[in-house]
Amino acid sequence: NLSLHFLSQWEQNKKEALLILSKELDTCQQERDQYKLMANQLREHHQGLKKKYRELIDGDPSLPPEKRNQVNLAQLLRNARERGKQLAEEVKELNQRLAEAQGDNKLLRMTITRQRLGDEEMGARHFPAHEREDLVHQLEKAGLQMEELENSVKALTDELEDVKAERGVFSEKAERLNLELNHILGGHETRIIDVDALCMENRYLHERFNQVQEEVNLLKSNIMKYKTALERRKSSKLSGKSNSSALTGVLSAKQVQELLSEEQGCSLPATPQSISDLKSLATALLETIHEKNLVIQHQRYTNRILGNRVAELERKLKTLEVSGLWSLPEQCTTPLANTLCLPTFLCKYLVNASANGTV
Repeated sequence: NLSLHFLSQWEQNKKEALLILSKELDTCQQERDQYKLMANQLREHHQGLKKKYRELIDGDPSLPPEKRNQVNLAQLLRNARERGKQLAEEVKELNQRLAEAQGDNKLLRMTITRQRLGDEEMGARHFPAHEREDLVHQLEKAGLQMEELENSVKALTDELEDVKAERGVFSEKAERLNLELNHILGGHETRIIDVDALCMENRYLHERFNQVQEEVNLLKSNIMKYKTALERRKSSKLSGKSNSSALTGVLSAKQVQELLSEEQGCSLPATPQSISDLKSLATALLETIHEKNLVIQHQRYTNRILGNRVAELERKLKTLEVSGLWSLPEQCTTPLANTLCLPTFLCKYLVNASANGTV
């Protein structure tokens, strides 16, 4: 029922469209008849004037030859103008036929598309006047957007060219700087010193320097702790206390094992002195654990620095492999460090790490 309703509505729309087209066709035919009547009247009037003019020329033998030639030239000019008008009308008619043929071609394409898609109502509902206007507006907006995008592409292309030129200038400047630096440092001519490598080396040494300072501070704190423990031991000896009760913040592994052995643990009396000794032992163990944790943290930080260094060296190695600059330093024998001039201690570390299989 729904499809039948749609088909009946579509048929009614088609009927109304045919009625409108038939009315327009009648109007066009009436206008055509009027134009034909006017054209026939003008043609008859023109023929009458032409006939009168020829009779006037032929019946007047007193006209001189020059006047007759002027009359002939005027006649030729009129004929040429008439021929031009006829050609213009033919061109207009041909243009009209071309427009009709294009419309028929478009209608045929729509019919073929409708048959392919299987949508019989596409031609009726897809091309109303307001939708065509909307499509035209959308097309104009799309054209403006396309022009803006083209302008943006041109601007980005120009900017890319400028960036490429600037990159070339900076690369040439870097090469000249490397050459000057190599000349100042008295380096080898076949192996140019790289500024990036020096900056990377400087950054690595700065990180190592900070780490060494932290280690020095840790060692200073340990020295102060040992000194304090030594002074406590000396003061305990001078005061006459036994060595077993004078626990300090520094204990060796052997002392801890002796204090925590089962025999002595059972023989310790529950006195304030033994409780104080056990508290001192726990404090010493906590401080030792804290020191070990600090050492582990420093070791992890060192490993992180070395990992970053190795990653930078690998990136530098790949860059030099791509650019074709390959050199083997005399003091570095590892495959990882054979493209950059590394410090001696780092080369030794990489050699040992390669031998141990940790890198």
